[in-house]
Amino acid sequence: MPGTTVYAITAAPVLNYTTIAEIANPQSDYNATISFCNVTISYGHQGWHDNVTVTVWLPLHGWTGRLSGIGGAGFSSLYSFTRFAPAVDMGWAAVATDAGHDHLPLTADTWALDPAGRVNYFLLENFFASSQEEAARIGKKVCQDLYGMLLAQRYPDAYDGILAGAPAINWATFVPGMYYPQFVMNQAGYYPPTCVWDAMNNATIEACDLLDGVKDHILSLPAECDFDPYTMVGTSISCDEGTVTINADDADMMVKFWEGPRYPDGSSIWYGMNKGTSPFDLANTTCSDLNCTGGYPFTIASEWISLFVLQNTTYDLTTLGADDFAAVMNLSISAHKALTSTDSPDLFNFRATGGKILHWHGLADQQIYPTGSEQYYKKVEARDPAVRDFYRFFEAPGVNHCGTSAPSGYGLFPENLMNALVKWVEEGTAPDVLPASTLDGSQHRDLCPWPQVPAYQGGDTAAAASYECADSY
Repeated sequence: MPGTTVYAITAAPVLNYTTIAEIANPQSDYNATISFCNVTISYGHQGWHDNVTVTVWLPLHGWTGRLSGIGGAGFSSLYSFTRFAPAVDMGWAAVATDAGHDHLPLTADTWALDPAGRVNYFLLENFFASSQEEAARIGKKVCQDLYGMLLAQRYPDAYDGILAGAPAINWATFVPGMYYPQFVMNQAGYYPPTCVWDAMNNATIEACDLLDGVKDHILSLPAECDFDPYTMVGTSISCDEGTVTINADDADMMVKFWEGPRYPDGSSIWYGMNKGTSPFDLANTTCSDLNCTGGYPFTIASEWISLFVLQNTTYDLTTLGADDFAAVMNLSISAHKALTSTDSPDLFNFRATGGKILHWHGLADQQIYPTGSEQYYKKVEARDPAVRDFYRFFEAPGVNHCGTSAPSGYGLFPENLMNALVKWVEEGTAPDVLPASTLDGSQHRDLCPWPQVPAYQGGDTAAAASYECADSY
């Protein structure tokens, strides 16, 4: 690659590697015993003083000719090597990059700032832009070298199929926005135990469950739910540590979480959390029994503000006032949107070369609010009314961020997503539905391409055959 210097290349066989691997669908554990060639390449960009490591696992037998790019989490471009195993087990090669910094932990405090205390824009560029594209190029070249054949390069982007689950499309806006629940509590000087949020969320789901005609503890129409949390004021709830009574401050905070961050004049900065979503990640508190004395911010949000926006590791975020919080949001957007927020709706070149996008988002996502995904899809559709020919978006009722850490487990999680993408890319069979089920396997339903919904037609409410895609419930 022009402008880069290779520091080291190693290649070694790994035989009978056994792992319980992480997979997108948490319905069951995944076991794999695989044999592969582990290729590791370290390189840097000239003048950047960086060191990027790309790892490629290539099956020793039965390669299908496919390459899978492995994603990260939080501030890590490479969350876990166990994520390679499912791809290799299916006969795929797999590639991932550390983007020039340690892949664990998921924090950014070790790389965000340079020795002078300024944002390290070289590593920021690696993380948000260049490293993933470079990893794809390296992965393809390694496959050529090992297998002696050329992979098809049919379009200017890195892959001919993209599976996007809860994508971080509007990073510069939604990440500082994830601090908003903490800001609300700081402004009130009051920090409820998280069992309060769970109780209010369950009451919201209970009140609006039947909007889709099915009683299943899944809120399918959060935007149409009109539950009033103030009706819970005075209600006693049982928590693990004892009993608490919901008060007006609790209800007021929940309303603000739903509304989303605001400017001091009341105008909206970004979307709020969907109704039917527990704010257990973003509105976490520090408690001893039921005595809660402060907030426990979501690390990605607090680090983004401290390190990348304010460039001040000692700034006390609890002191942010309304004007300060708005200024943080504005500065994040103005300084970092161009690099981090991949929200351009212009996908003409990708479509012209045959690329396909399968995009899904849980309607109860407590970290990346699904309204951002819906907004993006609408923007793409406005530019290209035939968007469904190459790009389809599915909403998963009741599913939180990527389907993990759900407090209830009632959501309808889509299954076999990669298989659906492969059939679309390689066979031309577009996914008209995505089979989905609850984590315990008790309910099954087919998710429909947005804006259609799986409408109940009668019969067994737990069976997928009882639903059909329609324009409304």
